[in-house]
Amino acid sequence: MREASTEEQEQYVGLRFIHRAGTNPSAPLVVLVHGRAGTAEVMWAFDRLIPPGVSVVSFQAFLPDALGGWSWWDMASPDPLEPAILRARDKFMFAFERYVELNNLRPRKTVALGFSQGSVLLSASVLTGALQIDGLGVLAGFLFKGGDVAAIASKPDVFIAHGSNDEVISVAKARKGVDRLRALGLSVEYVEEEVGHKVGIQGTRALKEWLSRVCS
Repeated sequence: MREASTEEQEQYVGLRFIHRAGTNPSAPLVVLVHGRAGTAEVMWAFDRLIPPGVSVVSFQAFLPDALGGWSWWDMASPDPLEPAILRARDKFMFAFERYVELNNLRPRKTVALGFSQGSVLLSASVLTGALQIDGLGVLAGFLFKGGDVAAIASKPDVFIAHGSNDEVISVAKARKGVDRLRALGLSVEYVEEEVGHKVGIQGTRALKEWLSRVCS
């Protein structure tokens, strides 16, 4: 059977993506989700932190942003935010599930990393029970307000990295998310350092170690 091209796969899953196959279909899978005005390529910078042999896919959002790039929802819209996040969650979950099916993946571990807006999307997917994963990385982001992680089947390990000087998303939101998840019984590794809206050197090193552990 002819293997589907990337363009054909993108049409099937409904989102553009870039990816790399792991050593076999059961290899761990790491999913990358960018933030506002990003692209699939932006998150590929984290690929160097991912253990060898792991499958990696980076999805691109579907809404063109006025700042350039693509976003998961329109930050300038006057409409309520939560329904927009949940619509984005549904589009992402549809694409993710079809991508796994089309590539015949049976990952023994699944880990998802989201930056900024992407972390909100992923946390919405996890906290509403739509996405069952082994590890969740929240990078310069914050948690979706709804859902109840105590009710979902998977209890993912969580990594949160945030800059104390973040000018886009306050560090207070990150700290609040840490407290919320720990109160719900989840294991949370939190790294805070004096950087802006980015993952700094300390966070990068800790993320690499966390990925190695959670993907093993």
